[in-house]
Amino acid sequence: MTEAVPTRPFATATDTGSGGLQTFVTAGPSTIVADVSVAQGGLDLGPDPHELVAAGLAACTSMTLRLYANRKGWEISAMHVEVFSHFDADQTPPERFERVISIEGNLNDEQRERLFEIADRCPIHKLLTNGARVVTTVGGG
Repeated sequence: MTEAVPTRPFATATDTGSGGLQTFVTAGPSTIVADVSVAQGGLDLGPDPHELVAAGLAACTSMTLRLYANRKGWEISAMHVEVFSHFDADQTPPERFERVISIEGNLNDEQRERLFEIADRCPIHKLLTNGARVVTTVGGG
């Protein structure tokens, strides 16, 4: 069975029309400017699309680990997730995300190891590693 289409889109992108590649991106209740570097034809006013995907992976990883630790009653005082994007033309797929997770708290080695395993269960990690279908339709306008 196919899921119903939500009434509010998960994200929208609106070209500002002011030249360059600046785009207003709305996701949830927030709007930011997305752009690309000057070398790529933009003004570097905001994150580029690859950085937005990396941000989604970083945020989802942090949230997934926090939810798991809270459910287990484990003490995490701070967590920091960095995501780097690399393009390796000789690899398949050529895009590679490198995730660096730093966790502070009263955790033993087993708990830390389990959290690093749980990181791979983050929904965005699964989306990136398993793939997704993109269906395009023509809107009004």
